This record gives sequence, structure tokens and C-alpha cells, in this order.
Amino acid sequence: MANIVKLGFAPLVDCAIPVVAAEKGFAAAEGLDLRVERAPSWAALRDKLAFGLVDGAHILAPLALALHQGIAGVPATPLLVPVSLGLGNNAITLSLDLYERMQAAAPEVMAGPPALRARALRSVIDADRAAGKPPLSFVTVFHFSCHHYELLKWLADGGIDGRSDVNIGVIAPPRMVESLAAGWIDGYCAGEPWNQRAVQRGIGQVVVTKADIRPDGLEKVLGLRADWAEEHPAQVAALIRAIVKAADWSRDPANRAELARLLAGAQYVGLPADLIELTLNGAIPAPHRNRPDTADAHRLLLEMTAAEQLDLSEAERGALAAAVWRPDLYDEAVG
Repeated sequence: MANIVKLGFAPLVDCAIPVVAAEKGFAAAEGLDLRVERAPSWAALRDKLAFGLVDGAHILAPLALALHQGIAGVPATPLLVPVSLGLGNNAITLSLDLYERMQAAAPEVMAGPPALRARALRSVIDADRAAGKPPLSFVTVFHFSCHHYELLKWLADGGIDGRSDVNIGVIAPPRMVESLAAGWIDGYCAGEPWNQRAVQRGIGQVVVTKADIRPDGLEKVLGLRADWAEEHPAQVAALIRAIVKAADWSRDPANRAELARLLAGAQYVGLPADLIELTLNGAIPAPHRNRPDTADAHRLLLEMTAAEQLDLSEAERGALAAAVWRPDLYDEAVG
């Protein structure tokens, strides 16, 4: 088959849709030879996109904007987003020691809404500061990620400044559980199955989920290199159709066990199928959410601005959102 398309992905359960498009024949039915390539980290996937080693990727929604704008640490790489891939199932996982300290410091807060549990963390931070202890350390998957903004929001809702009250770094998702186990970090915000993996191993506790912090918040998108997309419009349309059909298949509860077994393969997520099946419910997009919505891009750009990653006028943010988010391509492909 001549119509080869290369898509990168990160080993998370929300890589399901492009994997299913390739493995279950939806891409082939559209005349595409879809090849999906695992990247060990978001930085590696960023580099593959920037230097043309893949045509597109399952990518963090904010990273698509950052790459296009040239603020992601590599040369500006114009991208197009013709499909949304998932709402995500991120969560914040803490070490058991920190979680227990928060319960002891403010049991009434910990018994209340998870979105406000950082108020208990505020008490722990104050006690550590009074005792002369170093700041707590948290990590997210990438600076340009919804995980980063969700962690900042959760902390802020508890009266904690993520820029000065704690340390926040970046670690690739597959390394987070081991980093928590080794005591190198106190907590992290990641997608599944890496939160449930820490719980399963008895080394961490989920304190809050994305659904508590940012309900219906976009997580991953299909980002295509603009130069490739402009040269291959028919392949772009075929790929959109294949992705949408794969999303419909992935969304069907009757296919959940098969999907978990598929993702458990070493070339994809590489963790037990029963663990993956536990986490799949929140990783598959809600109905009618595959069509990219520029309102999502506008919200992400505001969060990037609040995080001091971007300094654009309202008009410039609008132009950037319109350049990257392309619902017109989706509509042309699927009608």
C-alpha cells in the first residue's frame, strides 16, 4: 500500500484510538497504511514531530499549540489539529506518607470535595516550612500539558502557589511510579494507567482526578505536520474518517476487554490488561467530541498565559487558535 502515514504516540491508555485505527483495519479500509510508533516521552515525541520523523501524533493539546508557536524548545513546527482524541483521565497521585500527613493535618478537608483537598496540603507545607524542611516536589508529564495546568489549579484552589511553595518538574509518564517509589518525588499528575499502577503497587494514593478539577476538559488531539497535511489532503481526510470510526469502536463497552488486551502489548502501553481495563472508562472521548472545538484552544491559550508560558494579545491568541484547530477539515472528511 503506497499511502503510508506515520503517527507517533505516548504509552498511555488514551493512545487507544490511533492504535485501534491501525490494528482493527479502519485505516486500511480508507486506503491507508497507518504505522504507529511509540515514543518514550513527550519530549521525544515533540522531537519526532519537529524533525519530520512522523507525519503526526497523538499529542498533548497544549503542546500542539506550543510547537506551532515555536515555544516548545524546538524550531517552530506548524501543526494542524483536525480531530480531538480524548477528554483524558488524568489524576494527581501522592506518596502514601504525604497522603497520610494530609489526613492527619485536616481530616475534615480530606473527607470533603477532592478538588479542595489541597487545603490540607497547605497545612503540611506550612508545618514543613516552620520546621525548616525543603519544599515538596511534584512532577507532571510536560510543561505544555493539561496535567501541568490542572496541578497548578488544584494547588491554587488550596491557597498554594505552584511557582514558589512547591517544586514542580517534568518526568516521562512511565518513570513516575518508580520515582514515587524511590522517594525522589512526593506526587505527580499523569494520565492512566500510571496512577492506578501506583495504587496497585501500594506506593501511592490518588487524591483528585481530572473530572474533579476540569470536567469535560480536552486532553489529547491528533496533531499533523501542516506541510505534510497540505501535500496530502486526501490522506488527511481518510485518516480523519479512520480515527472517527476507531473512536466509535473504542467507545463501545462491548469492545473494552479486547481493547485492553490490545493496549497491553509491549509495543503499546505494556502493562497488564486488567489494569488497563480498569482505567479505560475515562480515557475514551465522550460522544460528539472528536470534532475539534476552537473554544478548547482558546481556553488552553488562556491557561498557557496564566502559567507565564505565553504573552499574546487576544487577537493573536484568536489567530493562533484558528491556525491550528481545524474543524473545517473534520467537516469536509466526515460531512
